[in-house]
Amino acid sequence: MKCRKILTGLCAAIVLLVNCSTMTAFAKESTSTSVTTATDENVRAAGLIMAYSLRISSGTKKIYISATTDGYDTMAKIGFKDIVIQRSSNGTSGWTDAVSLGDQLATDSLYHYLDQYAVSVSGGYYYRVVLTHYAKEQGWFFPSSQSITNYSNVVWVSAS
Repeated sequence: MKCRKILTGLCAAIVLLVNCSTMTAFAKESTSTSVTTATDENVRAAGLIMAYSLRISSGTKKIYISATTDGYDTMAKIGFKDIVIQRSSNGTSGWTDAVSLGDQLATDSLYHYLDQYAVSVSGGYYYRVVLTHYAKEQGWFFPSSQSITNYSNVVWVSAS
């Protein structure tokens, strides 16, 4: 059982590294095509969730969401709950909900990710994403669950 958890952890780390490399490559590519990209990644170990990240980038009246939730073991449900895109006129205060995307959960999986998930938004505002990373372990009697609220970086979406 201990070997299985170690192998599971190593596999999750590899998935996270590959996913981060892909996102970094996109960020470098998108800079030359006038897409504003900013990153903010949190990778921490906490309970059922081994690592998690959230970042957004912007394009022409679009927000691109990249996020991961990695578990220590295969989870009954894992992913993101209560995904909300918020906007502000100054980028620091006065955040209001602009778009609610609900939940994005995988079943019987070690991880779940969104890779440049595109959402149309109005131009002329700063945007951020708020979501809850979620994992619920498998089991018949009282399976544990874990939730971690996360805020993305802030990006500007041009009106033109």
